[in-house]
Amino acid sequence: MHNEIFYTSKEIADFKIALISDIHFYPQYNQKTFDRIIKQIKENKPDYIAIAGDILDSSDTKDLTRLKEFLTTIANITTTIVITGNHDEKKGSMKNWSSNKNNAFIEMLNNIHNLYYLNDTTFTIKNITFYGFNLSYNYYEIDEEKYETFSKEVNQLKCSLNDKNYNITLCHSPINIYKFIKENPQHNLNKSNLILSGHMHNGCLPFILSHPLNKLFKTSRGIVSPARTLFPKYAQGRIYERDGYVYEGITKLSHSTKLFHKFDFIFQKNVEFITIKHQTKTSSK
Repeated sequence: MHNEIFYTSKEIADFKIALISDIHFYPQYNQKTFDRIIKQIKENKPDYIAIAGDILDSSDTKDLTRLKEFLTTIANITTTIVITGNHDEKKGSMKNWSSNKNNAFIEMLNNIHNLYYLNDTTFTIKNITFYGFNLSYNYYEIDEEKYETFSKEVNQLKCSLNDKNYNITLCHSPINIYKFIKENPQHNLNKSNLILSGHMHNGCLPFILSHPLNKLFKTSRGIVSPARTLFPKYAQGRIYERDGYVYEGITKLSHSTKLFHKFDFIFQKNVEFITIKHQTKTSSK
């Protein structure tokens, strides 16, 4: 767990975000993990909580009682912003996935007080706009995160960002968004001041190794991506190309990985805290 600082010249008060993703909830989920997350959030007192997708491990999960209790608890601490990820729209396990919409899950998200589920929608407060969009099952599972599919789906988005606000975009997978923004300078996503993602599970690098490497060499590469590409960019930590952060994931080896899931206990379960500070153009960092 550490604090990352981003700076902006926009006229906003300094604020802190607690960032998590890849909870991968299933009925036997370890309650101690939820308790640890809640404890860290209470101790660090963020202004907002952002959840960057993959809340469920398999979208056919029916018993959502403990998940709802957890989300209600953190939303009672402070405003919580949520998007969904690929696991939230598919059921099954390794190499045996199929598309599945869980309407009860989405209804639950839409009915928790002070929690805002974003799906090509925004939530604005104090000149800060959170924007979230969710890509299709086809993008993740059929086309294996091809850039062409990403471009097609993103070009169909209708939400508009106000350039006067500080805009935080939540996109579950970071694999294509930075390339897209660079190649499409007129697209609305270029108004994003900060991009928050998950999905990459630290590129299969242990945090104790990846974090210092990210800082020292200003690199975000990992070993392998969920799309099974080697040495992917935008796999972990701070993105230096354009302000962004890729969270390592609460769960690294999900229940759907079967035997591998038994080794998930060796990985840390920490929240990342990101502070955005106002800075005039003449001041130094």
